[in-house]
Amino acid sequence: MAILLELLMSWKVKILKKIISLGLIFIFVGFFSGCGWWAKKEHELTPQEMYNNALKLLYNKKYEEATEAFRKFKEEFPLSHYTPLAELRIADTLFFGKNYAEAIVQYEDFKKLHPLHSEIPYAIFQIGMSHFKQIGTLDRDQTETEKAIEQFRYLVENFPQSPHTAEAKKKMQYCQLQLAEHEFYIGHFYYRMQKYKAALGRFEGILQKYPESGLEKKIKPLAEKCRAEIAKEEEKRKAKEAQEEKKKKPKKEISPVGQEPTS
Repeated sequence: MAILLELLMSWKVKILKKIISLGLIFIFVGFFSGCGWWAKKEHELTPQEMYNNALKLLYNKKYEEATEAFRKFKEEFPLSHYTPLAELRIADTLFFGKNYAEAIVQYEDFKKLHPLHSEIPYAIFQIGMSHFKQIGTLDRDQTETEKAIEQFRYLVENFPQSPHTAEAKKKMQYCQLQLAEHEFYIGHFYYRMQKYKAALGRFEGILQKYPESGLEKKIKPLAEKCRAEIAKEEEKRKAKEAQEEKKKKPKKEISPVGQEPTS
């Protein structure tokens, strides 16, 4: 009996040791597999999930974080069909972060790399908007206005069915009015400086280039005044020239009676 009890106790000890050792193994394996799971969690995201996570950062206006997330997506999934969209979204993060010059470069790169992509009209619109956002006041250079018009016009003419075309037309009209107002500003400056020919040239140019600007009522009386002043200046010029011509002619000397006049 004592031997049996001893054998039973010995068996229990062995079983306990085995359970403990197995438990430790499971804990050990579980720990490291758990660590592996955490380490791989981000990598195990599908392309769509990782892209959507980056998109959430963009929607939440975390532009720098979004930029990094989209760049990381490109590194992880260079061949995914979401990759071109990630490139486009990088341009968006720059645009909404008000880095317009850099955004233009990114949108242009997207156009070059994916010329047949369905989002090309959007990229063109955003290039136009990047220029639009940099338009200065009326007394400043209007190069950005002209570049914005160029992009919007291209979109309207080449992608008339795009959902961005209607807005592009509105922005183009605004830009054209901006250019007209800019020309009027310069013309009125010349007018105040009494440089009527220069002023009239600007006013007439507005009526020809921007007939729908709505500035005709403001321009007409000023243009008439310019023409009247130019006519006066022309009359003065002619009168002055006539006087100078008279001065140039030699005077005839008055001779004594009975003698021929001397020249």
